[in-house]
Amino acid sequence: MKKTKEDSDKPFLHKIADGLLEAQQEIDDLALQLSLGKAEAKEKFEGIKKEFRNNIGEFRRLLEETPHKLITPEIKKKVQELEVQLALGKAETKEEFEEQRKKLLRSIALIEKSIKKWLKNVDFPPSIESEMEKFKLKLEIVRLKYSLKKFELRDDFKEHMRNAKMEIEKNTSKAKSKLQIGKRKYEDFADEISSAYDHLKKAVKHLG
Repeated sequence: MKKTKEDSDKPFLHKIADGLLEAQQEIDDLALQLSLGKAEAKEKFEGIKKEFRNNIGEFRRLLEETPHKLITPEIKKKVQELEVQLALGKAETKEEFEEQRKKLLRSIALIEKSIKKWLKNVDFPPSIESEMEKFKLKLEIVRLKYSLKKFELRDDFKEHMRNAKMEIEKNTSKAKSKLQIGKRKYEDFADEISSAYDHLKKAVKHLG
């Protein structure tokens, strides 16, 4: 999504809070497009890989450019390895998709493990963890499209997405109120981010 000057002027927490609402909309849109046959699974897979590669590349460059070089050599190496995997060729078959998906999830798990403690010590909350959660959910939707004979949006999925949106709106309001009382570190907002994706995961489980 193209960043505007208004976006760049927002406090970092506001960007993350707004990003959670955008994630809910993106996941809903992806499921809708695939259910209507407006997009092929393999094309969407390439699209979400490219988007995620751009996001983590931006994250890496941001931390490399900070005065104190916040990114550690270990995290940098793992992020670069993930960027390489995301640039691999198109998955033409279900088997090729599964092979790439498993490798990507393993790489993401290694990065998540590496940054868990590190995130608690930074003075601003990078959005990388939220981006990884969003990517994993999109991967799951594409996997379901490959796997299910009939991919459709059932009423229970729609209901869970409505509930997810309402809960995310509540959580983003909570998160923004925390900024007003001086909370700025990632760990101050981790609960809101985790809760938002828990609701989205419940919705995705009702696809098909």
